[in-house]
Parts: sequence; C-alpha cells; structure tokens
Amino acid sequence: MTQLIVLLLIINSAIAYQCYRYATLKGYPVKVFTGLGLIPYFNLVVWVYLLFLPNLRPFSANEERSF
Repeated sequence: MTQLIVLLLIINSAIAYQCYRYATLKGYPVKVFTGLGLIPYFNLVVWVYLLFLPNLRPFSANEERSF
C-alpha cells in the first residue's frame, strides 16, 4: 500500500511539473497553474487544458521571423 501511495505522489508531482513547464513556456500565470496542477485528479484536466491553450507570447527573443 505504501508503494502505491509513493507511486501516486511521484506521478502527481510529475504532472504538476509539466503544468509548471507549459505555463512557463506559454506565458500563463505559473503560480495559478502549478497550484491547480498539485490538486489530485484535477491536475490531468489542467495539464490537457494547458496543452491546447494558445501561446500568449507570439514571438520569443530566440525565434526569428522569416518572410
């Protein structure tokens, strides 16, 4: 039983990290989405939501425009 709980905590932490990463990359509020990503069973919804949200930063500093 302890191994199952540890496995679920590791998976929950990994999904919360992915929520943090995608919120950072796309320019959304990091604290809000990371906090929502820490809630069990709700974090998958937040993660999928972040996957399909558009970027708020259309062009970053490292990207070059090609015409």
